[in-house]
Amino acid sequence: MKIPFVIPLLIASSCAFASERSTLSFSLDNDGIWGTDEDYTNGIFLSYTSGAITPWTIFRPLSLSYWGASSLDKVEFQLGHKMWTPSDIEAEVPIANDRPYAGYFHGELNYISLHPQQAQRFNVTLGSTGEGSFADKAQQLVHSIVGSADPKGWAYQIEDRVVGSVGYLTHLNLQREPLFGNTGWEVSNVTEANLGNFRSDISTGMMFRFGSELGGNFGSANIGTENPFKAGMIGASNQGWFTYFGVKARYRFNDITIEGDRPGIPEPSDAYDVTLQPIQGEAVLGATWYNAYVGINLFAGTKSAEYKEAPRNVYGNGGISLFAFF
Repeated sequence: MKIPFVIPLLIASSCAFASERSTLSFSLDNDGIWGTDEDYTNGIFLSYTSGAITPWTIFRPLSLSYWGASSLDKVEFQLGHKMWTPSDIEAEVPIANDRPYAGYFHGELNYISLHPQQAQRFNVTLGSTGEGSFADKAQQLVHSIVGSADPKGWAYQIEDRVVGSVGYLTHLNLQREPLFGNTGWEVSNVTEANLGNFRSDISTGMMFRFGSELGGNFGSANIGTENPFKAGMIGASNQGWFTYFGVKARYRFNDITIEGDRPGIPEPSDAYDVTLQPIQGEAVLGATWYNAYVGINLFAGTKSAEYKEAPRNVYGNGGISLFAFF
């Protein structure tokens, strides 16, 4: 049993990393698999992750190699779009005690450092809510194509504002044991913190994985319902597969998609305000397969309500990621 008390002990062993490939990934989240169209209802993400890099001097403290490990470091750039809606998108007037319409179009820069016993990611995210997110036009277009109900409340969405955050995420291997062939199982801790005017929170949880090449793809699956898989964090592995299940608890300090101003709301506007639920939980179940060229990830996730007036206690969604190495 390997329990990491401090980073130097966790990363004391060396590893010859095989993967120096770049990764291109497309991911889609949607709540349609649960037959709903509310809350976090859709997310689209396109990312490019570099091959192995040697960190510049200024960025060396972000690398596990700075602390004595033989790590594989990468840089990822991601464009993303997220969308939240109330429970009744056909209502032409705002509904009290319901989630606001909100969109977030953003870019994200990640510094990734990988080792079989620890994987970590530092990120900076910057984007726009409101009309600058184009969420109203995107949902109206998609719904017109697929024949879904026309959303009629985007005039009351969260205001147009530049928002962002900085974050840190780490996976710590607690125990990994072989089974048969090249398969094994693993238990790890996943901890994350974010700070910004988009969201600020801290979370921690446990993940169980079963599959092959677990040391080489460690850290690629996260616990969450919003884009929980990062293909660019597959490191020392040319082919593999795994299933995963994780649960986590989170304390959220602020969330503009819930607490942001809505200039279109009629007065008295405070009658339509909702209250952030700071204590939250999430769970995810997924599966990943890849070879030396392409791969796929599928997941289903569930989470507790993120605001106190929510009509339901639990919300869910699912998603798919398609990725290629080159």
